[in-house]
Amino acid sequence: MKRPKLRKASKRMSCHKRYKIQKKVREHHRKLRKEAKKHGHKKPKRDLGIPNTAPFKEEVLREAEQRKRMREELKQKQKLDRQKELEKKRNKKNKEANEAKPQEKKSAKKQEPKLKQQGQKNPKKAFCQELRKVIEASDIVLEVLDARDPLGCRCPQVEQFVNDSNGEKKLLLVLNKIDLIPKENLEKWLNYLNNEFPTIAFKSSMQLKDKTVQEKKHTKQRSAYIELSRASLCFGSECLLKLLREHSLTKDKALQVGVVGFPNVGKSSIVNSLKEVRACNVGPVRGLTRCIQVVHIDKHIKMLDSPCVLAAPSSSALALALRSPTDFETENATESVSSILKNCSKQQIMLRYNIPDYRTSLEFLMLLAQKRGMLKKGGLPDTEGAAKLFLYDWTGARVSYYARPPATWNLPSHLSNEVVAAAKEGFNFQELEEDNKITMKGLKFPNQASSIVFQSPGFTDGVTEEAELLDEVLEKQEMETSEDEDLTEDEDDEIESDIEDEEENSETPSNKKVSEEPSNSRVIPIGKQLDPDKLRDLDDAYDFNTDYM
Repeated sequence: MKRPKLRKASKRMSCHKRYKIQKKVREHHRKLRKEAKKHGHKKPKRDLGIPNTAPFKEEVLREAEQRKRMREELKQKQKLDRQKELEKKRNKKNKEANEAKPQEKKSAKKQEPKLKQQGQKNPKKAFCQELRKVIEASDIVLEVLDARDPLGCRCPQVEQFVNDSNGEKKLLLVLNKIDLIPKENLEKWLNYLNNEFPTIAFKSSMQLKDKTVQEKKHTKQRSAYIELSRASLCFGSECLLKLLREHSLTKDKALQVGVVGFPNVGKSSIVNSLKEVRACNVGPVRGLTRCIQVVHIDKHIKMLDSPCVLAAPSSSALALALRSPTDFETENATESVSSILKNCSKQQIMLRYNIPDYRTSLEFLMLLAQKRGMLKKGGLPDTEGAAKLFLYDWTGARVSYYARPPATWNLPSHLSNEVVAAAKEGFNFQELEEDNKITMKGLKFPNQASSIVFQSPGFTDGVTEEAELLDEVLEKQEMETSEDEDLTEDEDDEIESDIEDEEENSETPSNKKVSEEPSNSRVIPIGKQLDPDKLRDLDDAYDFNTDYM
């Protein structure tokens, strides 16, 4: 139930209080006048101006106006001169700062506006280009997976592209959002995924300090600390940094780590939690990161945050509902909701959203809209808004659901035993398991009864090459042209059938009369007026017995 609004306090005051204030004001003014008399301060005399009887009054007034204009012009000139001097100083400082910076930052700054323009024209093409650049430039690639559905977040095309580097690049799996699944399920997934690649359990931080917040305060003042709750703390960062630092010892230069994954799996939030500052933009909107973002963790590690992986249109409806890069559309929202509901238990959904039994997804959305108070004009439930709310819950971190791993481990088709053996080289799996256990000890996990069982659709195919996007565009154009041709053919058939019907109706035999009218019928043609005498004759000819019967 909505809490009733409290009544605002009245601004009216009692007469006793008002009179008291007025009295004190009068006393204060009296006191000021007495002090002014003592010190001899007198009121400034008012300028009476030039009397009307004075000669050359108009000329004197003109001279006074000219002097006033001259003063204003001088003030404006002085102001402009000051602004120019400040701009010169700022330009000098900027030039010195740019010269001191390395050439890499200059090139990155020049490329950012170009990438933004490319993203505005064709965002999908820009996403593919940026993703390939990140994988090519990085020494280690972190594939971020949502712990609620790890197999659905894995992209075979990305893993294959990383493994084609002949062992130069290493691939690590990061299970993010581990606080949203039961502990037993997390242990099973870690054992399953460690058979292929090194897997790290991770929980990114929720609240982070902004860049503008000053950490050091004055010694006299009390030091202000940001008190973070247990849910907002980061878990697994020590384990991940330990692995990266061990691998950075083998490199002479700074280690470049690329962060890759589908939308809303927590790529940017992992970078922020390792840096312990909000360096990258984070939000529930899909495809928020549009270009490469370089973040220096320390002298030896450099993180490359990339745009999301594009889900292929050939993948299942469930995969497109949870992994599509663009935001929700009103047309596809109901279809994606129905695909999610089919892969979940109805009873658990009813308990989670506190909704009675439903038959179809549309009925579920109507009940959800009524429960949340999302109504349109006339009290109609807003099903589109309810669908968006439901999808934001499932792609975000509000709903606790988990997918069970397969009973037996089988090597995927896009991997081979040689690739798996090369990926495991240089990593100590015993230490990794111990570190993962330490991270699990500090977390609080939900119960299996409170979380929803989810059927995973399996691997989600992604788009890594621009040629695939061109093929999609051509297919869409062909589909549109074929639909237009079908429509035109149907219209032509309808027109021909209408013409044939008209011809059949027009062909009547000459022996038969088209319409036989009775003798007593009085049909008045439209647009013609009868004389009053004729109307009288018609009234006389009216026979009540014949017409009435």
